[in-house]
Amino acid sequence: MVYAVQRYAASRPWAKRIGQLYAQAAQPSAARKEMKEVIKRELERAAQVFEVRQQTIVAELALAESWGCFARHGRVISHLDDALAQALAHTRLPSHLPDTLILPADAFFLHVPAGGGAFVVHQPERKVLLLTLVGADFSLEAAQWLQGSDGVEALAVSYPGELAPQIAAVAERWQPLLASVLNGLAMMTQPKLELELAWQAGAPQQWVEQAAAPSCVKTRQRGRSQLLKAGFSEVSYCRITELGAAEAYATQGYWRRQAFGEAKANSRLVWVAPK
Repeated sequence: MVYAVQRYAASRPWAKRIGQLYAQAAQPSAARKEMKEVIKRELERAAQVFEVRQQTIVAELALAESWGCFARHGRVISHLDDALAQALAHTRLPSHLPDTLILPADAFFLHVPAGGGAFVVHQPERKVLLLTLVGADFSLEAAQWLQGSDGVEALAVSYPGELAPQIAAVAERWQPLLASVLNGLAMMTQPKLELELAWQAGAPQQWVEQAAAPSCVKTRQRGRSQLLKAGFSEVSYCRITELGAAEAYATQGYWRRQAFGEAKANSRLVWVAPK
């Protein structure tokens, strides 16, 4: 499975139930209490066979909350294409995130090729992003999380506040992925970014064609149902056409802030690509 979010669903026995709880609840807070009870029961069963450490419990609660919000908001996956991910890895972080974010959903999974990804939960009323980072090796083995080796990093980032003090405490091993995620979120505000919604690579072409049938609703529903049952996801691919697959960059990219509006009271970020 390409995406860590798919591996989460396949490896956690509570994933289906928690997805239902959050999708059906009037508010996420209404599902949170029952979610904790579900996980507590399952971990108590697991503890009869494995030693379940406290850090595993904390990580699983954070993941379950992120997964529940992901399920509630349509299970959206955004995929930075290889060239864009490489360019963003060679881009210095902006001092601040944009004043206004443009995101595909209030909760989604952002995939960073070769780096892992992050569950992103947006709380626009508070201007806060809740990020749960997962590495590229997340749940490659079904029982990996039981043995306490599925590391995650959870943090909250407010915007448009200064980024540096908010991420200073994040462990060094997570900093490259965090930088790619934050750069990716900033990139979503750029007009030059192209988005293509498509079923992930490897999906049977016949089912894909059925899911896109222009004249028959039942055919579309049947094709989509077959794809989802087989474990394929619909993915929003993010790319910039002008980027080449550079093996190395001589200079770093960066962000500059551009003032606009009446009396230049507003500002936006403009990306300057690495070279």
